[in-house]
Amino acid sequence: MRQIRHPLVEQDVIAIARHIVETTGGNIAAAERRLDEIDDLLRDIAANPFSGVRLSGSLKGWLVRHGGRDYRITVVFRPDPDAQCLHIALVAFGGKIG
Repeated sequence: MRQIRHPLVEQDVIAIARHIVETTGGNIAAAERRLDEIDDLLRDIAANPFSGVRLSGSLKGWLVRHGGRDYRITVVFRPDPDAQCLHIALVAFGGKIG
């Protein structure tokens, strides 16, 4: 399934990597591991695009999934089966609530 990423997703991912490097005293390998976790989660979502917690209200039709070590990566997405694509709205780091 083709992925269409919101223009700010790239900035989200860059900010995550910078944050990890800064908070770990320059540990680039730690940032690279988290980036790999993001890639893995996006692949998992593409493989099963209808699995996730369904959002409501103004985000109706969107889903959220958490992944990576300690489930600290969050992705908000919406599958479009007619267009055979997956819209990625947000990639965040910090952990799931609850």
